[in-house]
Amino acid sequence: MRLSQWLETWFSLYVLPAKLAPSTVAMYRRAINAVPKWLGEMELAQVTALELQRWLVQVARQTPRAAQLDRVMLSRSLHVAGKLGLCSMVIDQDTLPKPQHVPGKALVFTQAEARRYVEAVAIRPSYVLLLLCLVCGLRRGETLGLRWSDIDVEASTITITHQRQRVGGSYQLRPLKSTAAHRSLLLPPELMRLLQAQPRTMTGYLVDTTPELMRKDHLFAIRSAHLPPVTIHGLRHTMATLSAGAGCPMKLLQSALGHSTYQLTADLYAAHLLPPSAAPGLVWQGLAVI
Repeated sequence: MRLSQWLETWFSLYVLPAKLAPSTVAMYRRAINAVPKWLGEMELAQVTALELQRWLVQVARQTPRAAQLDRVMLSRSLHVAGKLGLCSMVIDQDTLPKPQHVPGKALVFTQAEARRYVEAVAIRPSYVLLLLCLVCGLRRGETLGLRWSDIDVEASTITITHQRQRVGGSYQLRPLKSTAAHRSLLLPPELMRLLQAQPRTMTGYLVDTTPELMRKDHLFAIRSAHLPPVTIHGLRHTMATLSAGAGCPMKLLQSALGHSTYQLTADLYAAHLLPPSAAPGLVWQGLAVI
């Protein structure tokens, strides 16, 4: 059996039946498709970590992040092959080291820019969702998955339990990235009143729209207010950065963002430089949008 044949077998028998997140399945598919012909045609039993490393080094010179994901695919698929007795190579940090990738710092709004953004986007259909990204640090899919049943008016909270993603040709509710992503956020009264003023949808979603339309509204605000090209995910980073200036504990920011570990939050937001805050109310007060 050639390496390419095994990777297709692993994908069809182990990846697809596992009901992984669509983004994870797509990552494995892309990585398998990226395997060069010279490597894919090698007999599985004869492939060594040296050949794999030679390919990954080539990929890493151009796109380090892609090399990291290619390594994930190889290590997991060949781990299964080893357990099935199809190959005997050892893949670990010594034989197939993880390619180094230092992500660029996310572009964020200053407080003044964030105010201008809110004013510009207020006339767009996705206003409430984009505001929740900016004020509460929600991910785009989390806002798209918000339903009226997730809002507790008495307690002034929203609970994030799902995300909405494209599956096939339609948008569906999907599980969150991790257990830590399940969280409830206490909202300032003004923001809660804004949510309550939203027209009810027939589908039960807070705003029944698509990622494409949400992005269109976001870009409209960026262009009309002459703002730097912060992405929708950059609104989440803006929330963390603005909260940092309020001096609240990093642990609280971890909880609000739904990060699985304290270290992840600390690595992203440099605790010694950015003392953080996870309270949406603090960001809201700084924006003074109402």
